[in-house]
Amino acid sequence: MTIFSAHGKLALTIVGNIIYLEAQGPWNMEFIGNLHKQLLWAVTQVDQSNYGVLFTPKGEAISVEPGLEYHINFIRQGNTQAIALNLAHCTTPLLTENLFSKLYRTANINHAFFDHAFEAKTWLDAELNAVTAITP
Repeated sequence: MTIFSAHGKLALTIVGNIIYLEAQGPWNMEFIGNLHKQLLWAVTQVDQSNYGVLFTPKGEAISVEPGLEYHINFIRQGNTQAIALNLAHCTTPLLTENLFSKLYRTANINHAFFDHAFEAKTWLDAELNAVTAITP
């Protein structure tokens, strides 16, 4: 079995109950495995009953085919309330929107696409606040 180095770059920060994820593609399985380890850690740093992700894909936001199924199975196990995708720095926005829309619909995750980080954050804040308003 050949082990490859991760293809892609990842930056992850947390502010409040939002996990900010910037990832430059294209991505291979090793990158996705590293992404999952980082996300598992990040979830321990937020309110696990009400958190969201603001995902900013950069460059070619595409993955190897087996990575998509692997990622769907991973995110199905999570409890994120919403994912906002900021496509402002993506060189493949239509392909990326199609790919991630299919992925998040399959995993039954609330998501939306934006062209600006401010709009993405505003929508994500509203989604998280709606959950807080419902919870007694």
